[in-house]
Amino acid sequence: MSFTQDIFGSAIEFLNTVILMSLFSPDYFKNKFKLIVSMLIISIIVGLIDLTELPFTSLLIYLIIFITLKVAVKRDIFNILFEFIFATAMIILIEHVLLIVFYRIEGMESLEFINRCAQLLITSIICSIIGLNYKLRLKIRLFYEEYQEEFYLISVTLFCFSMIEMFFWKSDNEVVFSESTIISAYTTIWFLFCLYLLRKLIENKKQKENIRLHEQYMETTENLLNGLYSDKHDFNKHLQAIQSLCQFEEPSKAVREIELYIEELKTKEQNKRKSSVSANTGNGVVNALLYSKTREAEKRQIQLYYVPSGVFPDFPCEQYELVQILGNLLDNAFEYVEGLEREQRSVMLSISEWENKKKIEVRNTYQRKKGKEISISQDKNYSTKSGERRGYGLQNVRAVTQKYHGKFNIFQEDNEFIVEVLF
Repeated sequence: MSFTQDIFGSAIEFLNTVILMSLFSPDYFKNKFKLIVSMLIISIIVGLIDLTELPFTSLLIYLIIFITLKVAVKRDIFNILFEFIFATAMIILIEHVLLIVFYRIEGMESLEFINRCAQLLITSIICSIIGLNYKLRLKIRLFYEEYQEEFYLISVTLFCFSMIEMFFWKSDNEVVFSESTIISAYTTIWFLFCLYLLRKLIENKKQKENIRLHEQYMETTENLLNGLYSDKHDFNKHLQAIQSLCQFEEPSKAVREIELYIEELKTKEQNKRKSSVSANTGNGVVNALLYSKTREAEKRQIQLYYVPSGVFPDFPCEQYELVQILGNLLDNAFEYVEGLEREQRSVMLSISEWENKKKIEVRNTYQRKKGKEISISQDKNYSTKSGERRGYGLQNVRAVTQKYHGKFNIFQEDNEFIVEVLF
């Protein structure tokens, strides 16, 4: 192809790639001017590189496209890399199928410019149908958020296979045409293998998540039983103390001492209730979780409050998923307030029905750092805490919420950080 034809083809391929990448995020089309400029620059560069006939031209071209996208799009470089790898692999796969079909019809004339334009047009139509489908985009983004690591692995696998196929094409396209049946068969097998591997990775992740939730259940139940055994032990001690007070020779003195002792116990219990959350929510599993979290809050010197709201809402999610939501939200709040002064360590949980919506809300004290504004974004990595597992708690909450078509909101009011889940 001529230099002008090469520029035209490169521009269309770049646009198709970005359309497929937009399946994962709307960021790619936010700044259309930068995108158009990037398309023109890349097209010219690709045309010049193809004229030089340098080795590894494909990898060099993809590297330049990736760097240009990073400059043009405000998105994490890691996400851009793997989304670009996946989109490129899909484009190569579509073009390979179209090329073989055209070769069966037109023979070697399928490489002529007019036929290549027809193939690019069909590729653009396919990419547009896929990339501009709202329901498909929504499903893919939900899947992408939940199984991002698994998606990365499959993308790299598909890309490596595509690069091998591209190498054979650049080396001797006549061999690719003559052995198209075998190559297509291998491509199909490889693609099906990747789908099978993805399925197994997803099943493995779900099993690990179920095991983690089971362990959380076990820990909650164990803490509840330990608390009951502790209360029983204290009760027996109090009975022994009252029994010993009954040994006084004067009955009136014994009664006075017993009354004083009981009053002390009442005062102690009232103070304890003031500094801890009531675990009577109307749901036994949630009661057990809050009992466990109350003990944890006491150890970490955090004031945990539960705001009762009458009848416990009937949430659409499973019990273990409800525990997952509440546990992650409270853990996230605990992690943040633990870094504050002791008197500022306050976390409040409310579970209620609000405007025909089932609502879970966790508020914790928030201390804004000088020169920094809180980011109320839906970024999956956002969290009020730091560390290696940063943001995964809120990511899991968001995944469960989206599964049942709920809403997940993060915002700030005065000096409070608020996370809200609505079903």
